Amino acid sequence: MTLSRLTACGLLALLSLPAQTITGSITGTVSDQSSLPVQDATVTLTNQATGAQREAQTDARADFLFSGLPPGQYSLSIRASGFKTVERSGIVLSASERLAIGEIVLAVGEVTEKVTVSEQVAAVQTASAERSGVITAAQVDSIPIKGRNISSLVQLLPGVVLLSDSDSLSRTFSFSVQGNNTQFNQISLDGVPISQQDVQTPTVSQDAIAEVKVLLTNYQAEYGRLSGANVQLVSKSGSREFHGSGAYYKRHEQWNANNFFNNRLGRPNPIYRFNTWNYTVGGPVFIPGKFNRNRDKLFFFWSQEGWPLKTSDPIAQRTVPTELERQGDFSRSFDVNGALIVVTDPTTRAPFPGNRVPANRLDPNGVALLKAFPAPNFTDLTISRGNYNYLFPATRDNPLTTQTLKLDYNISSKQLLYGTYTWSKEERTGSIGMGGFNNSNWPQMSRTTKRNGKALTLRHQSIFSPQLINEATFGFTMFPERDEIPDSELTRNQREPLGYTLGQFVPSANPLDLLPAANFGGVPNAANLAVERRLPQAADQGIATIVNNVSYNRSSHLIKAGFYLDLSWRDSYNPSNFNGLFDFGRNATNPLDTGYAYSNAALGVYSSYTETSQRIWYRMRSSNVEWFVQDTWKVNRRLTLDYGMRFYWIRP
Repeated sequence: MTLSRLTACGLLALLSLPAQTITGSITGTVSDQSSLPVQDATVTLTNQATGAQREAQTDARADFLFSGLPPGQYSLSIRASGFKTVERSGIVLSASERLAIGEIVLAVGEVTEKVTVSEQVAAVQTASAERSGVITAAQVDSIPIKGRNISSLVQLLPGVVLLSDSDSLSRTFSFSVQGNNTQFNQISLDGVPISQQDVQTPTVSQDAIAEVKVLLTNYQAEYGRLSGANVQLVSKSGSREFHGSGAYYKRHEQWNANNFFNNRLGRPNPIYRFNTWNYTVGGPVFIPGKFNRNRDKLFFFWSQEGWPLKTSDPIAQRTVPTELERQGDFSRSFDVNGALIVVTDPTTRAPFPGNRVPANRLDPNGVALLKAFPAPNFTDLTISRGNYNYLFPATRDNPLTTQTLKLDYNISSKQLLYGTYTWSKEERTGSIGMGGFNNSNWPQMSRTTKRNGKALTLRHQSIFSPQLINEATFGFTMFPERDEIPDSELTRNQREPLGYTLGQFVPSANPLDLLPAANFGGVPNAANLAVERRLPQAADQGIATIVNNVSYNRSSHLIKAGFYLDLSWRDSYNPSNFNGLFDFGRNATNPLDTGYAYSNAALGVYSSYTETSQRIWYRMRSSNVEWFVQDTWKVNRRLTLDYGMRFYWIRP
C-alpha cells in the first residue's frame, strides 16, 4: 500500500465527520509442531450467528489480525499446504475487545484432514492495555433485576458503585466508577452516545441488550471522550435461525407486609403495582427462492416491553387551614403544645378580640388562597399532636413501553450495514414531582407529562482489504416533553374561579392565569401552594452524532484514526416564579406580622413577594469536535504497546 493511499484514507476519516465504535479485533499466531512460524496460511473467520466470513493471510511472523469485528461468537478455520486444517469454534468477542487467542499449532498432514479444537483455556488479555469488564449475554438474560435496568448490572464490575436504583425501567445511569463523578461516564448504544449532561435519553429494555462492556481505565485514544468509564451497550441481533422469548412479571401490594403505623391506624398498604410484559423475536428476513435464499444477508431483531404502572407514595401528613381559619376565626387554633395561637392586630399590636379577625378586615385575595387548600380530614389530636390535620396518598399512573428494532444487512463480503431504532413512550399522570423544587408538597394539581424518546443508530462498514477498514456511524436521539392538564385541574388552580383578583407585574408570563405560589412558615408540616414552574411545560432536546474510524493493519502495527462530532440541544422554559410567590410565614422583623401564617394570609400580610420580570424560553446548544490517531504495536509475542493522542474542540 502506498503512502498516498494511506494519506487518502486518513483524510477520509477526517472529512466524514465520525464517533467511537463497538467493533473489536481477533489476533493470533500460527505455528507448526516445532513452534516454527507458518507463513501465508489462510485464516477464515466466520460469524456463527449470520454466517458472514472474513479471510486473511498470516504474515512473516505468522501473525494474523481481524479488525472491525462486531461483538459475537466466531469460528476459525486455518489452512496451509502440508498441514491438516484446524477448526476452532466458540470464540466469543465482546464489544471493543482486542482478543488474543494465542498460538494455534498445525499438525503435518493433508489439507483435507481436519483437526477440531473444542476445549479452550481462559483467554488472557495480551493484545491491549485497558482495564475493562463485560456483562455477558448470559448474565443479562439470567440475572433477576427488580427494575430490569441495565445500569443495575454494571455494579457487578469491580470499582463500580450504583448510586441509585429504580423499581421500574429508568433512563438514568447513576453510578460511579473508580470514584468519578456520575456525569463523567460515557454511555453509548451500538457506538452512539445516548447520555449527555442535561439531555434526557430514551429507555432501553434489558431484553434488547446482548451485552454491556465497560472500559474502566487506561483505554485507547479512540474511547477518550470523557474522563470516567466508557459504558457500551450492544443490542441483540437476529441470526440465521428464528428465536423468540416472552415473559410476564407481577408485583402487587397484596403480597407486601404492611408497616406497624399503617396497621395501628387501620390504613391499607400503599399501592404498589408493577406488572411487566415483554417479548422478543429475531431471525432472517427472506423471500423463499427470491431474496436472501441462503439466509445470510439480512437479519432482524425486535423487542418490546411494557410497564402499565400504578404507584403510590406512603400516606403523608400536612397541615391545611381549617374552615374557621378560612373565615378569620382563630379561636380554636392551637400549637403543638395545645396552647392557643394568639393573633395580633397589625395596626394596634394588640390581640384581636376573641382571637377573631373582623369580617371587614379580611383580605379577599388572601382568603381566596386559603380556600385553595382541601378541608382537613384528620382531627384526632391524640395521634397527630397538632402536627397535621390532613392525610393523603399520592397516586400516579406511569405507563411505559419501550421498543427496539435491529437490522443487520450483509450487502456483500466487503460492505456491511447495521441499524438500530429504539423508542420509548412514557406517560406520567398524577401529582408529578410532588414536594420537589418546582411543585407543591401535596396533590395540588394532577397533570399528564408525555415523554416519547427516540434513538436511531446507523453504522456502515467498508472492508477495502483485510488490512484496511473504514467504519462510519450516525446517531440521532430525541426526547420531547409535553404537559397536558385537565380542565377540572386548571379550574381549581386558576385565579378567577377562586375569587382571586389581585394582579401581577407581568401577566403575560402567566397565560394559564394560575394562582400565585405561597409558603406558610411556622405552621407544622404546612401545605404550600406551588405548581410546576415551567407551566405550560414543553421541552425539546436531543443529540446528533457523526463518527468515522479508519483502521490499517500493516506488519505488526494496527493504526487507527478517526473523527467525532456531536451536537446537543435543549429548548425549554427556564423555571421561574411566573405566577408570583408570597411568603406568609412568621417574621419577627415584619412590623405587620400577626403571629401566625394563616392569619397573615387572611389579613393580606406577607414578608415578601417574588415574581419573574421576564419568562425565558432558553435554547441551549453545545457541540464537540474530536479527532484521534493511535497505534497498537506488537513488538513481539510478549510485548504490545498502545499509544496515541486525542484532540478536543469543545464549544460551550
